[in-house]
Amino acid sequence: MIKSRISTEWLSGCSGCHIAMVDLHEKLMNLIDDVEFVRIPLFKDEKGYPEADVGLVEGAVGSEHDRKALLRMRESCRKLVAFGTCAVYGGPSGIGCLYGKDTILNKIYMDTVTASADGKLPEGAPELEQSVIPLNEVVDIDFYIPGCPPHPYFIAIAIKTILGDSVPAISIKTVCSECSRRMEKREGVQLKRGVSTASEEDVCFLSQGVICLGSVTLDRCRAQCPCKGIVCTGCAGPSIDIIAEPHLDIRTMIARRMNMLTGIDRREIIDYMQKEARTFYSYALSSPVIYRKPSVEIKEWAGS
Repeated sequence: MIKSRISTEWLSGCSGCHIAMVDLHEKLMNLIDDVEFVRIPLFKDEKGYPEADVGLVEGAVGSEHDRKALLRMRESCRKLVAFGTCAVYGGPSGIGCLYGKDTILNKIYMDTVTASADGKLPEGAPELEQSVIPLNEVVDIDFYIPGCPPHPYFIAIAIKTILGDSVPAISIKTVCSECSRRMEKREGVQLKRGVSTASEEDVCFLSQGVICLGSVTLDRCRAQCPCKGIVCTGCAGPSIDIIAEPHLDIRTMIARRMNMLTGIDRREIIDYMQKEARTFYSYALSSPVIYRKPSVEIKEWAGS
């Protein structure tokens, strides 16, 4: 039997998406019967880019090295997958879009106690991009697997789908669809700022005045955080309606839903979320699906 060849690459990311593949456990062993990993930086010392049927690329494009590696992956792989939220939306390191690359380099190498005595940057470091960007800003992408990291269930389904196996339909619902908490309409609730949990374990965070992004986030996690007492921070990226509709945005949708449940003034919620944009937009700051919306002013809200 001819095995399908899989190649992976790791750009500006934390390696968490590659480690998530290990969490497939026995499912990974089942895949071994059908696939051959010809390149996988976490486990295999392969410096080249062998031809492959499927390429999985983790991390965003943040440097000249990243761009060249991504182009090599695109050339060598029949189908290319943006693997994880950094690859799909830019991820947390996308906050670099708020600064110029010179500012970033100076902060890292010059404005520190370990700065070089001659005031020069180290030689040989890859040239930085002007901003950290998602993969599809550089090359064509065939499939997207968001998540920080992607849930093993969705990794397995995605690989089987790409390889042409028969698999169940992948949900396009939000994290709320998998959450066990119940929504309640309440009066006299105050907006709770800077918190990520709430006292009542079985009641929706929004009903308790705590901002949770579950209703505006694509379900690629099975609501693990809300079901265990922590608000959704949006790590799988925006929900389909947020992506598809130019007039819909994270802050306005959350404000509308929380207002309907608690009566908290929408303007208060919107102003708070704009002030804390680095938190509430942290996974998609540098993605066009967010910053190109006519109602979104990320740089103005987040400030540098």
